[in-house]
Amino acid sequence: MRILTRKVYLRDVTEYETYFSINLILKRFYHINLKEKINVILISSEHTEVLDFALEKNILSIKLTPDILSQLESNSSINITVEEKHMIIEQQENIQEKTSFVKDGNYYNISANGVLQLERLFSEYTFNETYMCADEIQTSYECLKFSFYDIFNLNGYGLALLYPNKIIALDSTRTGTVLKTNDFKNITMGRAAVYVVKGFEMTPVKLSINEMNLITQEHNLKFLNESRELYAYIENHEIEMTAVKAEVIEDNVMMRMAYSENIEIKNFVVSDTVSEEETVFEVKNSLPGEFEVEIPLGTLVDSFSRKKFKLITIGDEPLTLQPNVSYLKELGFGERLAINYQHENIKMWFYKRKDTALGFKVTRPRIRRQVTLIEGFNLEGFIKGRENFSGCSTYMIFEDRYSKEAVHLPIDEDFNIDLTKLDLKSIKSKDKTIIDVFIAMISEEGETVRKEKIKYKFSDYKKDNYYGSHSEKSGEGNVHYHLITTTPFDNLKIETFTIPTEIAIPDNAAEKDYNTWLVGERYDTAQDNGYAFYKYLKENTDVNAYYAIESSALDYEKIKSDPHVLPFGSDKHFEVALKAGVLLGTHDLENLLPYKPARGFFNYEDTVRVFLQHGVLGRKRVEYHKKYYDLPFDLFIVSSDPEKYDVVMRKLGYDEEDVAVTGLARFDSLPRGNKTKDILLMPTWRDWINTDEAFLTSQYFHNYNGLIHNERLIKILEDNDVQLNFYPHYRAQMYFNDEILNPSSNIKFIQLGTRTVQELLIDHSLLITDYSSVSFDFTLMNKPVIYYHFDVRKFFRQGKLRPLFQTFIGDIARTEDDLIDLIESQIKLNFKSEQPDISGIFKYQDHHNSERIYNSVKEKIKERINY
Repeated sequence: MRILTRKVYLRDVTEYETYFSINLILKRFYHINLKEKINVILISSEHTEVLDFALEKNILSIKLTPDILSQLESNSSINITVEEKHMIIEQQENIQEKTSFVKDGNYYNISANGVLQLERLFSEYTFNETYMCADEIQTSYECLKFSFYDIFNLNGYGLALLYPNKIIALDSTRTGTVLKTNDFKNITMGRAAVYVVKGFEMTPVKLSINEMNLITQEHNLKFLNESRELYAYIENHEIEMTAVKAEVIEDNVMMRMAYSENIEIKNFVVSDTVSEEETVFEVKNSLPGEFEVEIPLGTLVDSFSRKKFKLITIGDEPLTLQPNVSYLKELGFGERLAINYQHENIKMWFYKRKDTALGFKVTRPRIRRQVTLIEGFNLEGFIKGRENFSGCSTYMIFEDRYSKEAVHLPIDEDFNIDLTKLDLKSIKSKDKTIIDVFIAMISEEGETVRKEKIKYKFSDYKKDNYYGSHSEKSGEGNVHYHLITTTPFDNLKIETFTIPTEIAIPDNAAEKDYNTWLVGERYDTAQDNGYAFYKYLKENTDVNAYYAIESSALDYEKIKSDPHVLPFGSDKHFEVALKAGVLLGTHDLENLLPYKPARGFFNYEDTVRVFLQHGVLGRKRVEYHKKYYDLPFDLFIVSSDPEKYDVVMRKLGYDEEDVAVTGLARFDSLPRGNKTKDILLMPTWRDWINTDEAFLTSQYFHNYNGLIHNERLIKILEDNDVQLNFYPHYRAQMYFNDEILNPSSNIKFIQLGTRTVQELLIDHSLLITDYSSVSFDFTLMNKPVIYYHFDVRKFFRQGKLRPLFQTFIGDIARTEDDLIDLIESQIKLNFKSEQPDISGIFKYQDHHNSERIYNSVKEKIKERINY
């Protein structure tokens, strides 16, 4: 007997005058009294709600009203039960129907992956429901033009394609009433609506056409009208393969491919599906219908990621073809091929991808490893999979995070390690440091074949907890403390600090002095809210205030004559840290204590812990959620009610009484409307750039290096006698210097530490940044800001805390040309600010922020004393 499985598929979304309808296809359902057996529930983080629906034959239509949409957060799910059984909802293959819609400036998309997902995407954008009417579309190879005869000012506009879950902005040029693009390198297959974009404002394009085709090197775009909107249906160029053979010859893979079409192939492209890097090879013995290509084995295997392939034709208008292998039963080697590659037993094979193209996959042997027990300073655990490595021995490596000095310990498959036997203090780069723990397979030649971090099975990550500890004395009498902790990803690490022999731990360490306050920022700075508040305390209160900073820092040289400025790890620093009742930092309190801030260490739990902040929150996710602390901050400083209620309480988990709306200390010294002339270029960092090579090949370096060498910008600056000062983020300083940034006497590189950030902000008339929160300081001074957003989607890939339009006050440029247009416009306006409403960012616009912070801290001290 054959059992007929019931199926539910997402079909499309229909827009009606007063609501939207999500339409599903029901297959193999009995229709007798079916409607009475169906229940549809919307589930979000805030609430659940029963949704209305209609059933017409086998189409189930779920009703979404504006009231329901207005209550949604970014992501909700819709569960459907039939006779109290949950239905698995699937996406139709290659769905080409409308599954998204716009309402009240927001964009919503429906997807199916077991359950229905209703997502509000691209919250940084505003989506217009009115259209921009185009009059004409023109296409040619690699060229698309739209004419807007009734729109005379297209300044700042560009073309964009809106897919169900991504936006691809096309680098566009403007000539009169025409928008033109030759940029199709980032488009992908699928169905996309045609939009124009200006800053963060998206407007759909309307154009009356039957059908229009555009051929680019990699795609064919078919433009059609649907539901009053203009859509592009984008397909890859394909070629049907009749044979794909491969064999390994020494360190190369020889591929032979055959096809039926009468075209000649020039190049074979190997594309990495993760990094998107492409390697091009010239084919051999190329004839219409067949060719050979020799690919180094390393090109296919290195990085151990999946690869896909492209073929490029010969001709004045070359086409990039996707090899379609949908009708082939045998690909490449014919089966998985197992070989030993650089001491590892790997498996590799060619396969048919979901899009029917030829793909390649390689797997390396898995190392299963885990610490299963921590007792005192002992680690117990296992490692499995060593048999898949040839000529290798297994080690646990303890490596100082900064110096990379390491201890190598041979281990067996099951290990029980007494860490007290290791000389960890010998590899420490400084008194307070971090030692990372790895499992490694090392060859007989000393080459590290694999090196992987090891996790703790029962990890409970907090920034201020630990699982085991040990202390030991050095020959000099210094006491070294080692604490076993974990990272946010549950990887094991050892945090270590030193108590010098001359430091006497007082017997009354439990008695904290609540009139002794220790303040700090990052280890190496004194120019943010920490130092600003420290100066306020010294000048206006009777608090016994101290400031902690590393003696090697450039900022230390400027303030070292102050006897209350404490070199990090000095005797006086220890003395103050041990008795201070109040700790105030712009970052985690690790940065101002010479020991581990954790329960049980010198009565850290009895301190009042204050987060002074280093910016206004809201643009990106931060690591200060209350759940990440065993002992959270007692007081969290913010600048507005929306920041307090919408971000710190709602998103970071703090209670109302622990969040104070005071404004930031550094805002007190900001002048209002001071007369200056020059431009400050001050971008923030990109956390995905972590090597020299990654930086020098990054879009980040390319865009900023291109900007300061732009001849048009240089001429504008010289003609108007305006100086542009470039102050790169501290992590980018080493890559930019006077040699690179020497295109003009009107463009100057500012070296880290030569000026404070606040001095730079005060001394300039226009700020150009990307996402940095220093823009808030500039806005508070009633000065204009221009934002350069060439990578906005990637930067906010992990989400944001508030819609971007609420925090980016100023003009936004997506391209270099747009940015220079805005710079020129600001110079002509003599850097005049429009003075927008900023009450949603700054509750107070005075010079009494430090006073309010001080009073809030005093209230917390009273609570602690009276507790």
